Amino acid sequence: MPDSSRRSVSRRAFLKALTGLPSSGAAEFLPVGQITYDAPRITRVGRFFRQVYRPSSAPPQLDLDTWTLTVSGMVERPLVLAYEDVRAFPAVGETCTLVCIGNPPGGDQIGNAVWRGFDLDVLLAQAGVLPSATHIRFESADGYTTSVPLARAVNCGVLMAYEMNGALLPRAHGFPLRALVPGLYGTKSPKWLTRITLIDHAHPGYWESQPHGWSDEAVIRTHARIDSPLPYTQVRIGAAVVFQGIAFAGDRRITAVEVNIDGGGWMPVTLRPPESPRAWTQWYTLWTPDMPGMVTVSVRATDETGFTQTRQAGHLSDAYPDGSDAIHSITLHVLPS
Repeated sequence: MPDSSRRSVSRRAFLKALTGLPSSGAAEFLPVGQITYDAPRITRVGRFFRQVYRPSSAPPQLDLDTWTLTVSGMVERPLVLAYEDVRAFPAVGETCTLVCIGNPPGGDQIGNAVWRGFDLDVLLAQAGVLPSATHIRFESADGYTTSVPLARAVNCGVLMAYEMNGALLPRAHGFPLRALVPGLYGTKSPKWLTRITLIDHAHPGYWESQPHGWSDEAVIRTHARIDSPLPYTQVRIGAAVVFQGIAFAGDRRITAVEVNIDGGGWMPVTLRPPESPRAWTQWYTLWTPDMPGMVTVSVRATDETGFTQTRQAGHLSDAYPDGSDAIHSITLHVLPS
């Protein structure tokens, strides 16, 4: 959960944030010498990150027999839709990556899943959006609200999802319906949707408003992560090590990923094409150490606009207020052969 305020953190949490050590998110414990990222990686539901703006509250328990989705505001035909109504829209499915705006360099607040639902455009066409509308306001059953510009939502493939990885959307991830807005952080893809309102102004939501002050634009920044080996893994001289991980730039295509070993030159790696334009890009490369000691390995990504990561990671709140594009680095311990 994004949080711009100071709070105490455990030593374990501090070390995870500082080193990029994965916890319960998308990263897995992977063999040091085996390439596994040449095949698609879908995040299991149980490992997919979960964020809420009220940590002490359980996910809303919504009954499909009484749940409705209301479409109102600047529309020609206000709608109140039951669950069977939204399931009757033409179904679409896509592999999409979702990332939290507060995800630090190398963090695990990112996941890649196969989602199924319907296109928001179909719903808006049925309601008939008035020319004076400029933004869409989303409202959730837990009271969360946010808005996105209409231009960001129309003809952009906003997926209204009711399934995740081949099953009904889990309660923790937004059952019965959530939005997935391409190119924007998870703050703009609310869960447990109950109302969509067409308005003529921006509506700063909980995280965008003061005192939190997170970005209202919330455009995903280009970043890459090393998933394997894990920080402080011991490797040996002469034994091949596989570096592999993911890179993501929202709705912009990743065109290159490079690794740097102990301050040497940036070296290109092999990219695996993403499952869809909205999914992360997987990367991997081989390296054989030839000197003992502690080695720092860094990764950076370039997107289709030509942007390349250059900024070094800072303190724990590096992502505040509009996400992080800082370079992720890990340290390895090379032992004699």
